[in-house]
Amino acid sequence: MSESSLKEQVKQMYQMILDAKHTTVLTGAGISVSSHVPDMEMMTNVFGFSESTTLENHPDTFWSEFHKDFVDPIFKYGPNKSHRVLAKLEQADHLDGIVTTNVDYLHNIAGNTNVMPIWSDLNTNHCINCGRIFDINHLKDAIPRCPNCNGVLSPDPVFRHIATLPDEVRRANQIMQNSDLTIVIGSNGYYSQTSNQHVININHKTNTFDQRSDLILRHSSDDVFNELEQIL
Repeated sequence: MSESSLKEQVKQMYQMILDAKHTTVLTGAGISVSSHVPDMEMMTNVFGFSESTTLENHPDTFWSEFHKDFVDPIFKYGPNKSHRVLAKLEQADHLDGIVTTNVDYLHNIAGNTNVMPIWSDLNTNHCINCGRIFDINHLKDAIPRCPNCNGVLSPDPVFRHIATLPDEVRRANQIMQNSDLTIVIGSNGYYSQTSNQHVININHKTNTFDQRSDLILRHSSDDVFNELEQIL
């Protein structure tokens, strides 16, 4: 697809955002690829039950791998263009909120305030000894430990074995039902929308949202949002 057609598609996308009364964004692992955060397959492997056992029995092994795959990219690269422009959309009152299956907390770091992480995120970390909870900044240590009892910290998605958060799911359901436009970014269809919504699907691969999308952009999300930023 040519550069000119990308510009035209993004203009159409922007007009749809302007016309909508309630826009919601749904993001999956694809939005964080340029931040070097692993895709869903690696997430499932790392956040599985066996890894939780490794955390308890071999925290040095667990945290060495977890830093390499998740923590280090988050702090080294941070939010990418897509995350940052979504924050600008919220600040301009064009976006009601973000529903995400990602756990990397990058939407919040970028500045979005109404984020529903239905599988939790790395801003919640449990001391496996005393149960105290600490934010993402405590993960910077090689083996994050509780400053109160020295117990090893467990990221909430690992602690919960990637179970959904019921309160966040309820919030997500409500905001999705109230939306008249959903922008799907790098998601393969974990979350379904209501039938009366318009849908913009940003994904360089075909996926389950294609058949119900009003606009499909076969580009990386950073390319799309870099273009959108020029006309905001």
